[in-house]
Amino acid sequence: MNGRRPFLVAFLLTAAVWAGVAVPFALTPDEPAPAAPRPNASAGPNIAAEGRSRAAGRQALGLAWSSTWSATVPEGSAVPDRALGAGRCAALFTWATGHSAVPRGTATAAFTLTAPEDRGLVVRSLRVVKGRKLPPPKGTDVECLGAVDRGVPQSMESWGRLSLDRPRDLKVSRAVGPGATVGGLVETRTTDCSCQWWIEMEVWEGAKKRTIRVDDAGSPFTLAPPVAGIGAPAQGGALKYGTTDVALAREDSPGDAPSEAPSVSASRLLAGNSQEMWMVADREVPEVGRLTANLDVPGAVCQRVERRLVADGALPAGRAAYAVSIAAPSAREELERVVDISLKVKKTVREGPPPQGYGCYPAQWGLQTNDKQTEASVRLSRDTPHLPVLTGEPVQLFRETEDEPATGTVFVTVEAWDPDDAEYRFTLDVTVEDASGKRTHHTVDDAGRPFVLASRPDGMAPRHEKYAYYENGHKVG
Repeated sequence: MNGRRPFLVAFLLTAAVWAGVAVPFALTPDEPAPAAPRPNASAGPNIAAEGRSRAAGRQALGLAWSSTWSATVPEGSAVPDRALGAGRCAALFTWATGHSAVPRGTATAAFTLTAPEDRGLVVRSLRVVKGRKLPPPKGTDVECLGAVDRGVPQSMESWGRLSLDRPRDLKVSRAVGPGATVGGLVETRTTDCSCQWWIEMEVWEGAKKRTIRVDDAGSPFTLAPPVAGIGAPAQGGALKYGTTDVALAREDSPGDAPSEAPSVSASRLLAGNSQEMWMVADREVPEVGRLTANLDVPGAVCQRVERRLVADGALPAGRAAYAVSIAAPSAREELERVVDISLKVKKTVREGPPPQGYGCYPAQWGLQTNDKQTEASVRLSRDTPHLPVLTGEPVQLFRETEDEPATGTVFVTVEAWDPDDAEYRFTLDVTVEDASGKRTHHTVDDAGRPFVLASRPDGMAPRHEKYAYYENGHKVG
């Protein structure tokens, strides 16, 4: 590729391990060339580039708390336990895409386009091109609820949505100055096409119109129709409140239709703005040091530290808040429920060396862990077969759209103030009673595992932690 042509740096948020080579080829102009871009046209992030004629990409999960990523992993690939459960979406995505997982229903492409050094360009349209049909994938279905890739720059704007079922040109007008870079996101969907696909972008470079094809290293991408969700309706209900993501897998074929039965789930709330974060890890997590290199960003650093520790398998310590969500897909009227919640607790003693303690504190720290929205608080101290938390608590269900189940959420705080070698494993027993008096009983865990809360010595100050950070630029310990 000569130096006067634009090159595309593309990476896929779908199942491709590497993004493809961007191959521009000249077309006969069929309309007047647009005006040249301004010399100071803004540029988006340059994600990765190995040379002017190649593009290097990487995976990503999603772009919002409401994102759901699903795919099918070919038969013969058993999902490892380390890639499933709360806070494990990144691990599941990395494993699945490394085993040639085929996205289901939706794929999102993120790209950057860089103009030649001596002149700019204008992007006029892009389209998705359908390739040959493929047999529907068979194997293990995997799913991430709350799939957010923290490595995707927030400056990446959506350029729109495309459909393999109804292909059309997506008209845009994006100018890129000489040597500058612009980035964007394009979502591609299908409901019935199991097929190959790629994206073509129409670009004016001066007076010449060119088309740039985005594919998987010269091969088309693949996409298959959506499958029934793996998680129960209640599992996505708490994501809007800032809970951990959830990674799920299903080997058996789904039923013909989603269940209309009530469901209950629970998820730990991550620390929000002005809330401290306490966690313990089996080892030092070097990535935390890099995240805390600049602590002068209130409300941002502590949240990133916590997500990094969760992904590494660290445990919350001392106190944690949980969102308990109730979903009733068939409910249309009488949307109030009465809920009883209790814990079944098992106390264990940590073996081996003491854990690495991590704390992160907002600039105006004052013990604020999610207390404002908590309906009840309970303290753990021993094995307890039945520890009441809430009794006869009214919960109002809401239906945001006609296509979604009615859901409601209650919040509880669990505390553990004991010597630092104690850990508490617990599940929740939840009883839901509807307006007719019908009661359903649910045992709720952490996506197949007990919830775990590490103890923290009562009265422990930040200076006692091995790794403690403040968002005002100070490091303690």
